[in-house]
Amino acid sequence: MSLVPRLALVDDRSVASNPGRVSVQPFRFAAHFPFWPLSFACFFVASTGWAAFRPSFWPLPALALTLNLLFWLRVKLRFRFGCVNPSRIVSTAPFMLAVFTDLTTGENEYPVIKILPHPIPRGTHYSVGDKCATVAMYNGSAEAEHWENFDPIMIDCATKIPSAIENVLRSMPSEEWSNLQEGLKNLPLPLKTGIYPLSNVRRPNPEA
Repeated sequence: MSLVPRLALVDDRSVASNPGRVSVQPFRFAAHFPFWPLSFACFFVASTGWAAFRPSFWPLPALALTLNLLFWLRVKLRFRFGCVNPSRIVSTAPFMLAVFTDLTTGENEYPVIKILPHPIPRGTHYSVGDKCATVAMYNGSAEAEHWENFDPIMIDCATKIPSAIENVLRSMPSEEWSNLQEGLKNLPLPLKTGIYPLSNVRRPNPEA
């Protein structure tokens, strides 16, 4: 694997079966996830002001700029090389998703559904039951039987180009949508945040 995909994935042997291939619109992503972009911007502005009066502080703006560039590189690589997963809206107040994936790192399958809160994509009108596409990175060790967790983000938070979103939705096989739909039928109600192994859906795993 080349250096660029390695920066986006957890482990050298982690290769998305269906990578996102989505170009990120930075302002749109920052509108949904503003914490780090605003933090780096404030750090850069403040450190530049200090450096204007104390020249010895000039390495700080350079550090802030470097961290900001690395953050955006990571975001762009996530949506280009991260794994696409089928998702459905399960609540609009609060806005929540159900996302299906297989966390296996080896031969045996480990299908799960993750229920999680998520920012409402700006300019969209999703209803409960609507399909959506997410891109995720995975956490844990490839030496284990399965990943510990994954962090899906809706494509709609990275781009507002309808054709790009539609292409990702079409890239997912019907079998994965069916697995999500059938798995949701077996989850305990009311739905709560957590990771539910589909072989044992009575209790969610704690969030990592």
